[in-house]
Amino acid sequence: MVELKQIKWEYNNTLNRYYNGCNYLTNNPEQFDKYIDDVMQLKSKIDELLYTIMNEQDVTEAEVLGGFSLV
Repeated sequence: MVELKQIKWEYNNTLNRYYNGCNYLTNNPEQFDKYIDDVMQLKSKIDELLYTIMNEQDVTEAEVLGGFSLV
């Protein structure tokens, strides 16, 4: 269970970084070509982590979009 909690923490952290990257690119379109690969790598990591979590438990849409409670 500790491992799953760590994976959820990593998911939440990566999801936050992804959203921040998307917001940055939206606000700074001239930087798009420079940072789009980094943002897409974050997206790939999110997909991997989510797949791992979904193999262990059911996941809601709210958790996918907003992250997991770690309490």
